[in-house]
Amino acid sequence: MGKKVYAIKEGFNFTTNEKVENIIVNTWAECLKYVKGVKGAKYKSFEDINEAKKFLEEGSKLLKKGIDKYPEDCLHIYVDGSYSISTEKYSYGLVAVRDNIVEYIESSAAKDNTKSNIRQIAGELEAAIKGVEYAIRNNDKKVVIFHDYEGIAHHATGFWERREESSINYYNKMNELIKSGIEVIFVKVDSHTGDLFNEIADEKCKQELSIVSDRVVDKCLDKNELYVASNKIKKEILEIVNGKEGKIIVVGNSEEDVAISLDSCNSEGSTNENCTNGENESIKIIDQLNIFMKKISLENKLDVLKYAEYLYNKQK
Repeated sequence: MGKKVYAIKEGFNFTTNEKVENIIVNTWAECLKYVKGVKGAKYKSFEDINEAKKFLEEGSKLLKKGIDKYPEDCLHIYVDGSYSISTEKYSYGLVAVRDNIVEYIESSAAKDNTKSNIRQIAGELEAAIKGVEYAIRNNDKKVVIFHDYEGIAHHATGFWERREESSINYYNKMNELIKSGIEVIFVKVDSHTGDLFNEIADEKCKQELSIVSDRVVDKCLDKNELYVASNKIKKEILEIVNGKEGKIIVVGNSEEDVAISLDSCNSEGSTNENCTNGENESIKIIDQLNIFMKKISLENKLDVLKYAEYLYNKQK
């Protein structure tokens, strides 16, 4: 086994107060001098110096929202995490968006002393995993994960060296999911820049920990409308905003909303004239159409529309 060398793509020299970029050092002690305590340090060990040079020559391959191109015709999931020093709990949040419509929100908090050293990163890693799992459950073959912590992408691809148990577990789980047949594209979004979907994920994380937020979502909705797939999701967002019900618009009927409607129609003593078998069947059909329409491409949506128009004209 050859002697290791250490390639440092990004680090910091605290002695000279200068940023360190694209250097190769011969010992772990020297590498540690430039990477220990440096947020976002990028480094990796190699037994072949040519491999180390290749690592430094390669870009991070990290796409950035607003700069780089990424697939628009698939599921987009925004992930974030937070941490409370007082309770030592971390939280995660994810917001699933398709065609600019929020179709799913998930957030939760937990306490894990083995993850206390990585604070909010624990939540960000968990959110990314749960986001891909959600995509797989919905039979998506491609998903774009938007994140503000670069490790979401770099630990998944192996671009960053994995020294913490959390990053090792994340790498293994994410690659297990990818091998199941889903394509995952990572896109960096700058935190706290007013990106509405990212801010929703951030504020749901804070809500789980009872942390007071800057209410950026509230401010965004002063000037913008937000489209959601169900009343359940609308309720989730109303928990983090103040009096913006008219700015949150429910598009279509979700499975949950249809179930509520049908339960109401089928309840004992119901006198609603619209609650007929025909109406119930129409609701089911429209609901199924909405679900399918969210999952197909724009071109296929147009084909469905043309066929619906053909059937309409045929029956006239």
